[in-house]
Amino acid sequence: MIVINPESLIEMCKDKLIQIMDINEKNLWELLVNKNGYTVHVMKNPENGAKINRTQAFINKQPEFIAQYVADLEKRKQTDSRIEYASVLEEIDKDSKLLYIRLKPPIPFMSSRDLVLYQKIYRLENGMILVCQRSIIHQKQPPIHNVERAEMYLFGWILTPQQNGSTKVVLIQCFDMKGQMPQQLGNQFTQQQTDLMLAVIQNLSLQ
Repeated sequence: MIVINPESLIEMCKDKLIQIMDINEKNLWELLVNKNGYTVHVMKNPENGAKINRTQAFINKQPEFIAQYVADLEKRKQTDSRIEYASVLEEIDKDSKLLYIRLKPPIPFMSSRDLVLYQKIYRLENGMILVCQRSIIHQKQPPIHNVERAEMYLFGWILTPQQNGSTKVVLIQCFDMKGQMPQQLGNQFTQQQTDLMLAVIQNLSLQ
């Protein structure tokens, strides 16, 4: 991974998410699922060939409320079944954090995966809010023996207010688990992203 300033990386992540978030002829999304009020699309990242997953739903909460929820690592641990361990390495400011997340082994006898992530919340003039995460290299969390350092190319919650008071919630991520990985695990990861979206919807409905 090339060492680039974290602010530059997260800014590029935000711009890329905005560029590809819409379903149109320019963005070659392929529909996988359309049921129970949510959709799942996939596309190939033209930069590296990795799969990009896009999940969309509508939630009857305001964007800021949802943003604070999905940006909270403690709440993320409650909704993301993949997480083995997670901690905030540094709070840079009220909207920016350095995170460490270790994921459970994708299958038995395979090593755990971990990520060092820079997270930032963006609030745009049109009312849209983005909660973005991007892998970075940082001295606060060097690689761990027997844990594979994965890479999150893109991760973002894109929250768009609707006229009826609800929020369109789009979750996009492009993730490389690294190491030797069976092909079928790509489909498993897409399902896990859907599970994360559904868990967030369910938990927010109780708030």
